[in-house]
Amino acid sequence: MKVDPKVVAALKNVSLFKALDESSLASIAQQMKTYRFAAGASVIDEEASGKFGRLYSVVSGTAEARVHDEPVATFGPGDSFGEMSVLDGRPRSASVVATSDLETLGLSSWNMRALLREEPEIAMSVITELVGRLRTSDQELID
Repeated sequence: MKVDPKVVAALKNVSLFKALDESSLASIAQQMKTYRFAAGASVIDEEASGKFGRLYSVVSGTAEARVHDEPVATFGPGDSFGEMSVLDGRPRSASVVATSDLETLGLSSWNMRALLREEPEIAMSVITELVGRLRTSDQELID
């Protein structure tokens, strides 16, 4: 399968994958599909199953995460969302709505899990990023 160099280039800017080499980025790129959403469109519904969901990485545009209709985070190019449910299969913890026209790269839960099992570098990159987010969240609670 031929790898789209534009997808590999976009993945270099995604925080979950920024530490990976070209080979690992190409492995991920082979599994990703482009998804576009119009401004106001729902990308993820809170409480939906993550078992068959997707991780999304923003290529262009913006989106907002909402918990019980309250904004909790914003996403732009290089950001990703949906990784928690993709990894653990539990329901989505927030809804995500496109706040402008949004282009994303999506990675299905089954493809993500396979990549993590097959390529330890990808698993370590994802773990490192998620641990960093947890540390930041912990520090915000302390402050």
